[in-house]
Amino acid sequence: MSDDRESRPTPILASDAERERSIALLRDAVGEGRLTLEEFSERVGLAQAARTDQELARLARDLPGKLAVSGPPAAVSEEHRAFCSNLVRSGPWSLSPHSSWRSIFGTIDLDLRQARLAGPETTLEVYNLFGTVTVIVPDGVDVVVRGGGLFASQKIEAPERAPIADAPRLTIDTRGPGGTLHVRTRPTLKQSLKRALKG
Repeated sequence: MSDDRESRPTPILASDAERERSIALLRDAVGEGRLTLEEFSERVGLAQAARTDQELARLARDLPGKLAVSGPPAAVSEEHRAFCSNLVRSGPWSLSPHSSWRSIFGTIDLDLRQARLAGPETTLEVYNLFGTVTVIVPDGVDVVVRGGGLFASQKIEAPERAPIADAPRLTIDTRGPGGTLHVRTRPTLKQSLKRALKG
């Protein structure tokens, strides 16, 4: 009876260049919508810590070796409103490259951890009139917040891990008076309890 261990290839220590190639593959995969932002964040962390070629291979075994090169995505724009109401998007969902979110005395909660992107660049246009907008973005994503408004406030939580080079970029363009914008990497305990009770 043969020993299966003899037929298995010996793990080889991974080089920095191999880690970079694996991360580039993951970056392309999230831009193609094959991975959610949370899956991308988790796998990049594992790739950076990988010691062997086999560990890197496991991270991409459900991805094509080379992703198809497609043209630029169509300029899709979606509009969403919360007028004295609460708008929540969470779980698996597709986020267009450009979308508009208007909170007028309302609350908008956007959990992007399981969102699938249409490309490497995504823009959220936020008009916030005395409302509260919360955007949850996992580590590893490059987040840029621009704009503001009279009597408005922004509370940006620093990620635990810095974005990788050429990571997917999320730009939040915000305007409007008196609104509050929260950008976090995880939901608050209160938000988690509310979602658990609804589920």
